[in-house]
Amino acid sequence: MIRVSRVDVNWLEAETFENPMGVIYDGLVVHYFNGDAEGHVKLDYPENVAMNLTLSDIRKNVVLKLRGVQ
Repeated sequence: MIRVSRVDVNWLEAETFENPMGVIYDGLVVHYFNGDAEGHVKLDYPENVAMNLTLSDIRKNVVLKLRGVQ
């Protein structure tokens, strides 16, 4: 079973040459444990969707990402 130990939400406002007034979306970075294995998974969701995810949703999406479904 995957245990989620930390979820970092990162949206950065930054200027780029192509879009000087734009917002760069960096997504959710989830730190997980699975037995002896641990790692990080980046989940790309728009801010309005990510803010409504439950811990159960995040855990399910980490599993899908690790299986290569997303």
